[in-house]
Amino acid sequence: MADQLLQAVHALYQNPDPSVKEQANAWLDAWQQSPEAWAVSDAVLARPDAGLEARYLCAQTLRTKITRDYEELPPSAVPSLRDSLLRMLLATRDGHAATRTQLCLALASLAAHLPADQWAPAGGGVLAWAEAALLSGPVPAWPLAVELAGMLAAEGASFQPSLRPARRRAFLEELLAALPRALGLLGAALGRPGVDAGATLDAFAAWLRLGATNGGVPAPALASAGALVDATLAGLHADGEDDLLYQAVEATVELVYCGAARGAPRPELADLAGRIVSRVMALRPRFHVCCAAARAEAGGGVPGADDDSEEAKALARLFAEVGEAYTELIATGTPQVMGPLEAILDVAAHPSDNIASMSFNFWHRLSRVLTSGLQPQPIGSGGAQEGALAPEESRRRLAVFAPVFERLVGLVRGRVRFPDLFDSWHRDEQADFKRARVGVGDTLVDAATVLGGEAMLRLLAEPLLALSAEVARGAPLDWRGAEAALYCIRAVHRFAPPPGDALLAALFAALPGLPAPPPALAYTVALTIGAYADWLAASAALPGGGGAQVGPLLRLLVAGLGSPEASSAAALSIRRLCEGAAAQLAPELPALLRMFAEIQGSGDVAQNAYEQYDLDEEDVQQLIVGITTVSNTLAPGAQAACLSQLLETLVAPMQAALARAAAATRAGAEPGAESGLGLVVPLMERTTTVFRSSSDRAAVGQALVQLWPTIEAALDRFADDPEATERILRAPRYGLRSAGRAGAGAIPSLLSSFPARFAAGHHPAYLYVISEAIKVFGDEPGYVAVMEPIFAALVAAACARLGSLAAVGASPDLADDTFLLAGRALAYCPGLALTPGTLARLCDAALAGLLVQHREACCSVLAFLARLLDPALAARSGPAAAAALRAAVEPRGAALARLVLAGALGTLPPARLAELGDVLAALLATAGGAGAAWVNGALAALPPQTAEPADRERLAAAATAAAGGGAGEAERQDLHAALAELSDVCRRNRRAQRAAEAALAPPAS
Repeated sequence: MADQLLQAVHALYQNPDPSVKEQANAWLDAWQQSPEAWAVSDAVLARPDAGLEARYLCAQTLRTKITRDYEELPPSAVPSLRDSLLRMLLATRDGHAATRTQLCLALASLAAHLPADQWAPAGGGVLAWAEAALLSGPVPAWPLAVELAGMLAAEGASFQPSLRPARRRAFLEELLAALPRALGLLGAALGRPGVDAGATLDAFAAWLRLGATNGGVPAPALASAGALVDATLAGLHADGEDDLLYQAVEATVELVYCGAARGAPRPELADLAGRIVSRVMALRPRFHVCCAAARAEAGGGVPGADDDSEEAKALARLFAEVGEAYTELIATGTPQVMGPLEAILDVAAHPSDNIASMSFNFWHRLSRVLTSGLQPQPIGSGGAQEGALAPEESRRRLAVFAPVFERLVGLVRGRVRFPDLFDSWHRDEQADFKRARVGVGDTLVDAATVLGGEAMLRLLAEPLLALSAEVARGAPLDWRGAEAALYCIRAVHRFAPPPGDALLAALFAALPGLPAPPPALAYTVALTIGAYADWLAASAALPGGGGAQVGPLLRLLVAGLGSPEASSAAALSIRRLCEGAAAQLAPELPALLRMFAEIQGSGDVAQNAYEQYDLDEEDVQQLIVGITTVSNTLAPGAQAACLSQLLETLVAPMQAALARAAAATRAGAEPGAESGLGLVVPLMERTTTVFRSSSDRAAVGQALVQLWPTIEAALDRFADDPEATERILRAPRYGLRSAGRAGAGAIPSLLSSFPARFAAGHHPAYLYVISEAIKVFGDEPGYVAVMEPIFAALVAAACARLGSLAAVGASPDLADDTFLLAGRALAYCPGLALTPGTLARLCDAALAGLLVQHREACCSVLAFLARLLDPALAARSGPAAAAALRAAVEPRGAALARLVLAGALGTLPPARLAELGDVLAALLATAGGAGAAWVNGALAALPPQTAEPADRERLAAAATAAAGGGAGEAERQDLHAALAELSDVCRRNRRAQRAAEAALAPPAS
């Protein structure tokens, strides 16, 4: 097979025929997954005539096989594999680097599987073995030892799914115990012939990262690594063209975090922290040179002209990481911390948005510390938060840092200005710039938390005041500057000054007078008005209006609907303004109602008779919400009349279109486009939006009754269109939700119509309308008696189509809505579902669909089962319901336990584990000892190659503890943890997962 492998590799890399390449690639994929790949890879690597491509492929294959298929090897073959990998590694010490790396990775993966005492019985684990194997010969292989050491740390930090959880934990503990030895090896490697200093620093950083993320690096270990620390700090002065600089930066960052705890240097490592910060701050002049070079190159306003120097990025990262690690110390505001603070301000001042944004996370953390008074938790600290600062200390800190954040605002506010050549940029470059604006906006919010709304507004309004002065002198309006200032002001709207603030009121008063703003400015103006809607409403409610007039701003937004670029922003802001200032806008309602009529030809209706509006459907929906919200402020009688007027505008065209279509059908013709039938569905959805937005329950209930014939006619007309049916049925669903019990008049029509319609088409949307009715009327005995036969008929019809996993997979929406309906019944009217016949059907369908891959359907099934099996349900439902529940669960309990374990151990995605654990916990709580026996029976079915007895013991014990009514939250959490661990065991490789699935799979139906 080795010769066949070499031929396939040659074909893959050398043959010009694409079909031959494809065949070779398919053969190699299948070969890599076969057991024969172990021996063939070893044999090819030993052949002197094998080319580089074949050697690399075989080394990679061995690494992959060890990682994923280690259990294919008999234990007796492991020592020979290890020795073979060592021989091949030594043979490549001066050869192909990529092959050498794959062999190091293979040994690191083998170390994850093989306990430490099998590497070095005398102690020291894999590192001791590596020292003896690589460094004891006549020519010590120091470069190989360094590379392997780095790979071991990386392997320990990665999540290795092919390991049993217990072995994964043991491997990590072995590596942490070997950390001092690893640092000693790396320190001894410095300066050795052939050893690259940068590679040594990479390995050093990997071990520091491993320690920092797993409890911290012991201070003695760091103290003994003086040579590595010296080499790291010396590397910071390497030339920007040398990779050593970037490797030193990586190691320095890890040193910083290893020496930090709760936002300050660890006391025992204060001297080391001082050395690091001193060396890092000494790099500021070098960063200034990078900034000056970037500014000199950024003259044309073309993206990328401000070259994102890799050197500048590295230095900026250093400054920012030092700040983030020592945020609490910096927040003290002492003179000693001003150096790092100035360095991070330098980063924020860099002309490149990418580099400047590296500082933003620090400013966020600092603002949180200053305003909350709580110490932050840096990465890897593992400490607990301390208490709040004294009020006077908080005020002192805010006073110290207010000038700093003012400087920050001055540095970043100009970054949001649209460049002159923005329209000529590629759309990806434009998207990058817009993302950068969002980052600046978030940083301005952080600054506002420290400075307060009034001070922040004055800083951000400075450019607008300057522009106003220029315009007063006769200069044209710099719309880009105005747009940038408004964008910043909008970003900090949550920190608006008190209502009536003169500066902000003057700003909004000036907006209606802007001369025909360009689209980008009109867009930002509209969004700014919407963002400050609550402030405008509060200001308008002050005596004298507080200087804020919402009427002119509303009219400005309405005018913006005519701009294709700004119409969406204008529609959204009209909704927000209507929601925030509904009472103040009541005088504008006649104009709003005229607009309501005029916009009905836009969006999905697309028959606009009013040329000034050409809106997307989403924009139309926003406007409907806003107008209906304003109508909610009217007196009850006037509100009902207004709602009737709104609905008449929508319903009359629907009724006319349906009548024309019916007439055409009676005449034996197909309704054409001229019938207007295409208006019906979008107008019905707009009616739904009116229902959802109205607060007049009685008026909505009456309107729903009046609309019912139209709903029925629409359902008849679109019976063969599932999507249209679903959209139409949203009207009764949300109508009932808004009307509440005032919608009782619609219930007889609904209950008499929907079962037959569902039986005819099995559209799941009918189920969620009934679900809404159950929520509203489920606790009224008079309606329960009426709904019970309807509910039973719907469940019977739905479950008849959900009799197998394949059937559920073919109709996931039906399964989803069926079990949502059943769950709603259990919550609001358990008696509907806890009748023997209905409950049996639901349980059988749930068992059939529990393993469905469709996320929503599966989650609905699991949520229903968890609610059904909750002991509290039986306790509050009465003896008859409890007996029906026992009768349904007992014959199905063993199958249910088996299916839950099948899903948890491999059939369903790991994301379903929490829901599966909830079902298992509920089953055990309800069934007690019988439930534990069901779980143990399912565990016994697992083959040894999937889970050994020791692997199953924790879950078996947790199931026993969780069985019965005495189990508490601790037992429940332990059950979840045990299930997750066994899931890891069974998913560790394809063979184990498939065996678990086969062992627990339900019998084929």
